[in-house]
Amino acid sequence: MSQERDEEAFHRRWMEGARAISELYVSLQDAPFEKYEREFLSLQRRLLAQDETDWERLETRRRIAEEILLGAWGPDSSWKDFGRALRRIQRLGYTDVERRVHVAILFARWAIFHPEHLPEARRMLDLAERHFQSVSPEHTQYKDMKGSLELIRQEKEFSPKPSTPPEQGP
Repeated sequence: MSQERDEEAFHRRWMEGARAISELYVSLQDAPFEKYEREFLSLQRRLLAQDETDWERLETRRRIAEEILLGAWGPDSSWKDFGRALRRIQRLGYTDVERRVHVAILFARWAIFHPEHLPEARRMLDLAERHFQSVSPEHTQYKDMKGSLELIRQEKEFSPKPSTPPEQGP
């Protein structure tokens, strides 16, 4: 079976997994991060048991990692939790440019509340934006990604640096 057919079959089966993720997300909205992470990793184990290919298992891990990052996101969340969730996603890689952009923007928004992480968030955002530049304007998520990137660039912490002319000698 080709990877394309694997992906189609996975996406059909994934509807049940997406429903389980949504229900768990809602049930844990007010839970401490430790419980949130633990419950999502438990759901991941159940979903992985149903996956049929290595690609499906990787995709399940990526989607759960993104949900865990959402659980770790917030102005009061610590780098210990948010950083661990972010590293999990970075280790797994990104399914597509849209997910890379989404994660970079989440990190950037989190870093506004944690300025010591702004340089790293800025680098991640710049890299995601470079990846975005290769996306065709015909892509279904193009306008959403472009709008999200434009919006985060309006934040003073992430606005493009004005180029300064080189100093003139006497």
